[in-house]
Order: sequence, then structure tokens, then C-alpha cells
Amino acid sequence: MLTPRRPVELARRRYDVIIVGGGVYGLMLSLEATKRGLTPLLVERGDFAAETSHNSLRIIHGGFRYLQSLDLRRFRESVAERHWFLRTFPEFVRPLPCLLPLYNRGLQRPPVLRAALALNDVLSWRRNRGVRSDRVLPGGRVIGRDETVRLFPDVDPRGLVGGATWTDAFAPDMPRLMIAILHRACASGAAVLNYVEATGLLRDGPRVAGITAVDRAAKSEPAGKPLEFRAPVVINAAGPWARQFAAACGDDRPDLFAPCLTWNVVFDRPPLSDYGLAVPPRRRGARAYFLVPWKGVLFAGTGQAPWSADNGPPRVSEACLQAFIDDLNDAIPGLGVRRDEVARVFGGVQPAVRPGSDSPASRVVFVDHQRKGGPQGLFSVSGVKLTTARRVADTMLRRVFPHHTPALADEDASLAAEAGAPSELAFGSMPASSDRQWLAPLERAAATESVVHVSDLILRRSSLGDNPARALALAPAACERLGHEGAAARLEMDRLRRELTHLCDPCEGMMAGARRRIASPARSAG
Repeated sequence: MLTPRRPVELARRRYDVIIVGGGVYGLMLSLEATKRGLTPLLVERGDFAAETSHNSLRIIHGGFRYLQSLDLRRFRESVAERHWFLRTFPEFVRPLPCLLPLYNRGLQRPPVLRAALALNDVLSWRRNRGVRSDRVLPGGRVIGRDETVRLFPDVDPRGLVGGATWTDAFAPDMPRLMIAILHRACASGAAVLNYVEATGLLRDGPRVAGITAVDRAAKSEPAGKPLEFRAPVVINAAGPWARQFAAACGDDRPDLFAPCLTWNVVFDRPPLSDYGLAVPPRRRGARAYFLVPWKGVLFAGTGQAPWSADNGPPRVSEACLQAFIDDLNDAIPGLGVRRDEVARVFGGVQPAVRPGSDSPASRVVFVDHQRKGGPQGLFSVSGVKLTTARRVADTMLRRVFPHHTPALADEDASLAAEAGAPSELAFGSMPASSDRQWLAPLERAAATESVVHVSDLILRRSSLGDNPARALALAPAACERLGHEGAAARLEMDRLRRELTHLCDPCEGMMAGARRRIASPARSAG
């Protein structure tokens, strides 16, 4: 189970390191710190992995695309980390076959892809070592035109000469994977607190002595009452708020995080294939998109746009969303997806290559603030990729704690039983109104996984939030079981609605399309 949420009690302890930020980078820092015999405390201003980490396309990339530029270092890192996910969390991560149609344009030629796939297989020859038999990744191959059409019937046939197939990894229930990582960290000695916002540093002369913080979910204590947590090292992994926290610590770093907005869209229609599909639009300069089969519907990504905090909370504009849809229809002429088929928009703020750019950064930023004249013992990290977050955490901790080495082998068995297996908290269809058994696993999660709001439970401890209409239909029963009544229940429902639509206003068909699915039979977990 996760650390019981008792901020005042946890403030009485001392820690080796405090990690600010509960996205995937903060989670991995907590886990890797425990492997070194350290006692970490993680604090997150909202719920765990509630922002960009929750809103990804759910693919654990093996780095095949890096072979196009012969970036072998990033390729090997991605292969190794994909292997770690498949071996360590096989209940949450599974193989995903992928297909790229070939049109004899640029690098999309059978001889080029045949060589790239062969190189991919040779350089990743250890990818299946120690992996469960049903999580083994087969080699890639180039297939002919007819087989490509069979696997992807809606493929653009104009100039099609074949396809390239390979296998990556996929985490259909990404929020449960994030919670499983937290379970493992807590089982190894980490303490974690959601809804606790770090506001500044405690100091002992020039050295860091800990952080000041406020409990944003305080009930017995007055809201906003300051807390103090003590440790000689603080690592700032606050993602989009990393620069803001560094500034609060007296050392603003403009290069720490330049934001851009990225998003992925769920469409209320069946997937186009059992394969993940790489589909480049025909128009010159357009980015390629990736479509995955996800729980019986079509999941497409990734859209990108510039964003600035000066413009208010991140939102996907109607123009950006329509351009995204137009690109998909250009790449697959017979697709014809419409705005009213948008069932859900997932997205978040990622680091950009520079302020005002819509291109995500490719370089991890590490900052030792003391070397820049800042506090001694304060470090910051801004990562760029979910797949390699554990490796980035390992690199950071090797720099900060060079004399604390991790265990020689990472042979942990899966903790699916402790973390709540996906099958227990994944709901394929609408539970019958008379069947209250669906509440039992939610009650267990509420008791052991630091749930504060109903939205935590529905969106990030279970799959109920994958279908917005179903989430809203079942939320009143969840409120009742969690003890929220009257005005409190209405506030929880309002919060859930805001979180479901915070990136994009619901269109006329968003909830209507979701309602059509809530009574349908369970679809594949995809």
C-alpha cells in the first residue's frame, strides 16, 4: 500500500532526499532512491501522475525511430528501458505490433526499412532476456502490399508498395502502471504525499535543509498551514512547474523548462487495425501520426502546439483540434473522422526545444544549482520521455549520491497483487445498476492508495474515466461510498467534470458518443 496520507506525522521524520513532483520522473526518482538504501520523500501538488504522465499515448517506445538518424545512444537507452518495463511490470505492459505503410518516398522504401529492421533486431538482441513468454517481442520484417492491406484495410492505396512491421510495448492502463511504481517505491521505504505543494526551501546557511510546503487537502488543519519537511538534498522534478519552484527557491533557471502543449485524441469509432499504425499525411511538412487500438476504440496522437503560461491554463483550441483531424483524414483518405466523434482528449505540457516552439525537446536538463551560485543541495531535472524516465532518475542519483550505488541486479518480481491487477480495476462495460460489486475494488483502492478526491479514484486508480459518460454516471455511487454527501458530493462531481474536459470543451457528440458505449458489451482491453 502507499504511505498513509498523514502530512503532519511525516513532517516529523527526517529524509535523505526530498523529491518535488509526482509525475513519472518523480516516481522513478523515489523508486531508484530506495534501491540505493536512501529514504526519500516525494511531494506532489496534485494527484500522482495526474498531468502529462497520465495523458500519454501509452506507448513504451523502443527507439526504432532513432535508427533513422543513427542516434545509437538514445536507441540503446530506449531498448533497455522498454525491456525493464516488460520484465518488471508485465501485468501492465504488453507487446504492441506496429505497421508503417511504405510508399517509396524518402526513407519509406522497402530496402531502407529492411536494413533498418535488421539493424533494430541485431542491436536489441537482448530485448527478451528474462521477459515472460507472453511478453516476448518478435523481430521486424518488411511485408508486401497485399499483406499490408489485409492488416490495415483503410490504408491509402495510392503508390503503396508494402509495409514495415516491428513490435513495441504498450501500457493500456497507464495510470495503474504509475500507481504500481509507487507501490513498489513505498514497499521499499519511500514516503509519498499527494496534494502537498512545496513552496520553498529550508536552509542551514548556504545548504539546503528541507522544504516548506502546504497541505492542499487539509481537513483537520487550517488550509494553507505551513509544513516543514527536512532533508539535506532536494530534487526538483516538478515538470511544467520546475522553473516556478526553482524561482521560489531563489534560483530561477529560464532554460529549465520551455513549455509546449501536446495531446492525443480518442475517437468514438472502432480501431483501424490490431496494429499500431504510423501514418504520415500527404501534405509537405506535416508530422506523422500514430494510431493505436485502445479498448475497442481509436486512439490517435500526437498533436503539438506552442503554449505559454501567460495564456492561462493549457487548452487545445478548436483550430488545433480541427487541424489534427484534417491531418488524419489526409493521411487516411477514407477515414473521415469528425469533430463530433471526439470522445476524450488527453494531453499535457512538455518541454519544448525553445520558448514559443511546438517541437518537444530531446535533451534532458540537469541542474546542480550550487554550481550556478544557487543553494547547495538543490538539484533540478527536466525530462523529455516517459520510456527513459527510470534511466534519467538513475543518472541523476548517481550524480547527487555518488557513494550510494544501487543493487547490482534489478530482479524484482512483479507486485501486481499489491498494486491492484489491471483486471480488477479495468472496466470494459457499464456495470449493472443493481450490481454493486464493482465498488469493492474501488473501496480497496480508496483505502490503500492515497485517494483524496473522487476524480483520483475514477480517473487514476481505475479505468472508469476512460469513458467520460460512464465516469459521470457512476461517480454519485462512488461519492456515496466515500462519504461525500450534499454540497461535498456536488463539489466532487464538478471537479470530475472539469478534469474530464479541462483540455478541450466537450463537443455535442463527446458525451453522446460515450453514452452509446456505456451500455455496450465489454470490448477488448486492447
